[in-house]
Amino acid sequence: MTEDIILIPKAKRFFDIFFSFLFLIVLSPFFLLILLAIFIEHIFCGQPFNPLFYVEKRISQGNEINFIKFNIFKSEVIRKMRLDNKFIHTKDLEKDNKSLILIGKVLQKIYLDELPQLFGILKGDLSFVGPRPVNLEVYNRLLARGINTKTIIRAGLTGSYQSQKGETNRNDVELDREYINFCQNNSGWKIVLLDIKIILRTFLVIFRAEGI
Repeated sequence: MTEDIILIPKAKRFFDIFFSFLFLIVLSPFFLLILLAIFIEHIFCGQPFNPLFYVEKRISQGNEINFIKFNIFKSEVIRKMRLDNKFIHTKDLEKDNKSLILIGKVLQKIYLDELPQLFGILKGDLSFVGPRPVNLEVYNRLLARGINTKTIIRAGLTGSYQSQKGETNRNDVELDREYINFCQNNSGWKIVLLDIKIILRTFLVIFRAEGI
């Protein structure tokens, strides 16, 4: 597999822009309700000024981006990790209910904490489909193992591996490479059709409340 960066086909980028903009409009009431719920919980916890969004640096196509989620984490957990100068692995925190606020436990289970990433797709930092973005620590570990799937293609809100969660024995590296190979050898509209298939399969995973 070549290590050249894959240029995003115009059809795939058009799909990303159109549907991220559409979803942001359609889902705006849900955004407001979620933000209100988080804010109310912060008030009851005596921390009304806690941020409503959680932002950290992730890697997409070899570049650092601002990765944005709804803030579902307890502030003291994040604060302690930052004071200890530790990389924050959100997947590990999400598996520990003690690290999540009450509304966060619900949002994470059905993937709604990821909705702010639609802004990243609209901006061009992410795509709807691609390898999931990782933090710098994980990225460097992957490069040390010769795994460059996070370097040569734009990261995605979901990916082939996430859409097959619980249904495959193949790992994320295998399935990300398979997706990359498809993108390298097919037209933009064929890639869009595959993206639609992956997105629809992802919805089935979400409806089973398995997370992504």
